[in-house]
Amino acid sequence: MPLAETVGWCGAAVGTATTLVQALRVWREGTGGVNATTWSLFTLMAAFWLCFGVAQRSPEIVIGTLAGLPMLVWLLTQLEASERRAGLQRGVPAVLAAVWLPAALLGWNAGLLGIAALMAATRLPQLLELTRVRHPYGVSIWSWALGSTSLALWIGYYVGTGMRVAALAVAIALAANLSIVGLASYRRRTARYLHPTFGASRSALSLVALRA
Repeated sequence: MPLAETVGWCGAAVGTATTLVQALRVWREGTGGVNATTWSLFTLMAAFWLCFGVAQRSPEIVIGTLAGLPMLVWLLTQLEASERRAGLQRGVPAVLAAVWLPAALLGWNAGLLGIAALMAATRLPQLLELTRVRHPYGVSIWSWALGSTSLALWIGYYVGTGMRVAALAVAIALAANLSIVGLASYRRRTARYLHPTFGASRSALSLVALRA
């Protein structure tokens, strides 16, 4: 098996594990900290990746997306109906305008650039929150690092298969993820220095970094 394909399958496996972490947290602890708009965007963007994978005849993209998509849909069903409806009402127009319309008019690469913008947008609230608070409650550095690993693997796959715009889109998300990991680590070290008991009762994670 060529190296790029091997890297792609690894990215699919790690990305599925990242989504599974969030699904298990919701199953155990409920939907507290789950943003309906963010996860609506994740689900809708996953649908785009699925279509893109089919168009590119990439089993790595198709199977990797199909493995995580049911969990994303299930997660949305766990939200209150009003929250889910509001999230979709915000997410659908955003994905249509930023991704599907450019793709329809200008091709897949234009849609991928829209995906890049939306992936950055889904991570911006977490970054802004970490710049505002002194304690990174609700942030799992391990989960963000796991998601970053998946993104890095996908970049390797896209570069190796010549999908340079897809690689750029995912690289933007990876940069945001690594910023969250770095800032959360800094906040945690600071919090432990100021408050030695910090961390005794923090929750799992509010957002998980996905390729979508």
